Amino acid sequence: MTKVSDQDSERRAPDLINPFQLTATELTDTAFIDDLGVTRLLDQMPFSSPTSRTVALQMLVELSCDPATLEYRQQLLADLVESDSLRAALHQLLRGLLVINRQSNEFGWGSDLPTGLSLLRNYCQLLREPPDFSTAQSAGLQQLAGFLTAQAESTLFSEIESFIDQISNLGGLQLRVTVDEKGVPAEISTLKLMGDEAVQTPGFLTWGDDESPLHRRQALRDQGGLNHLGQQLQNFLSREFVAVIYRFNQAITELAGLLSAVDVYWAMASCFDSWRQRGIEICLPEILPMEQRLAQVIAARNPLIESGDDKSAAGSEIIANDLNRSGEQNLLLITGANNGGKTTYIKTAGLIQLLGQKGLYVPARHARLSEVDAIFSHFVAPDDIGRGEGRYRNELRRMRTILERATPYSLVILDEPCGGTDHREGQRQSRIILSAFHLLGAATFFTTHMHEMARAMSADQWPGVQLLQVLTEMDSDSGELKYLYRITPGIAQRSHGEQIAAQLGLGEQEVLQVIRDQAAERGYRGLLRE
Repeated sequence: MTKVSDQDSERRAPDLINPFQLTATELTDTAFIDDLGVTRLLDQMPFSSPTSRTVALQMLVELSCDPATLEYRQQLLADLVESDSLRAALHQLLRGLLVINRQSNEFGWGSDLPTGLSLLRNYCQLLREPPDFSTAQSAGLQQLAGFLTAQAESTLFSEIESFIDQISNLGGLQLRVTVDEKGVPAEISTLKLMGDEAVQTPGFLTWGDDESPLHRRQALRDQGGLNHLGQQLQNFLSREFVAVIYRFNQAITELAGLLSAVDVYWAMASCFDSWRQRGIEICLPEILPMEQRLAQVIAARNPLIESGDDKSAAGSEIIANDLNRSGEQNLLLITGANNGGKTTYIKTAGLIQLLGQKGLYVPARHARLSEVDAIFSHFVAPDDIGRGEGRYRNELRRMRTILERATPYSLVILDEPCGGTDHREGQRQSRIILSAFHLLGAATFFTTHMHEMARAMSADQWPGVQLLQVLTEMDSDSGELKYLYRITPGIAQRSHGEQIAAQLGLGEQEVLQVIRDQAAERGYRGLLRE
């Protein structure tokens, strides 16, 4: 990527999130935000403000991402993830912007002179000693460096430095004071600033940077407040300087406006680097035209998996699986035991698609993805008491909505639909829904425990279907079910519900013994129907 040399563009703050000013898209569906764990994903990103988190969510689900924007984001993130020094430089800028943004807002609210002066000093310090982005290869960081340089070379910056020097050299005031009949000063009629190196700056101009206007006012109140003459002196200085600082602040807000974007990129880069530190392989995927309708992902992992209460579980403990679909075979029917990894697998597929086509890193060794026009998802829904509808009606209503909105270029993720009725009816309705998505040709992931239905799907009638299973095995010594979390071609023979129940102490004899033990302990043994 060549360096950005347009001087006019360097004078404007770069839009790092939406560099080519694309319009926001109207979301076709939003269920995937919760279903894929987007909120939990954002929880892993160490944002410095709620506003940045909102911007990141919009970046993921709302903003369009054409090939130029995708390349722009990928290269910027590659700089940050692959270079500790560039990530540290961006963090340096972030810290400075946080201070400037806070003080700019405080000054705007309270017109507080000490806050305004501290704001100007911090602004100048950031531009005098800017972060070093000299090794950056991405257009985004080059634009950012060019903007900071242009700000430091601007006439406005020189004016601010001169203004600060004037304040720093303020030695005193020449006053014309009228007094009342008792000789007490009553009014200041003429004032003049005096420059004198030997006289110290008035105390109320030298509060610490961390002191807010409220803290300063409270300190003055604790000391009895300003007397009449002191108040007039403060008012004079405010008249002389606050209006000037207001003018400067309007320009400073352009720099402060970079805060959210800088925060978003630093938080995302830190998150992706933390995945790698946990042993999760990451890559920037190749994004292909929508019309190719394929996905080839090697060693995909879900970084949202947690081991017990340890939220930084080693990624090497998370089993990696491949994802493969094409335009000819893109209806993936997945069978297997509960807790065997079916749901995690389809959530991983959706998460990788979402991150990849927005120009972000994905948790996989290698990935090639066609863009999709929308992501639709359905996971087991509870009864809707407000509507007076049960689970099965909710599921069917959701299926109808997806079928009406999806296209052959969509990604559809369905986790055990049609399970809210008896097995035979659910199997028949599942087959009807599968036939609709097979006809449509949308990339579809469909998990189910209806193994008979899967076995009845012949290749000649269902050429677009891939039959997958999650692997389990029985321990030869203990007889317990072991989860392997591997996805392989085939159809699971059973869901191992009885073995899972037994492992949880819910076998027939265990359940009855629990009741007997509780009855004996609580004194109602005689009421049991033995």
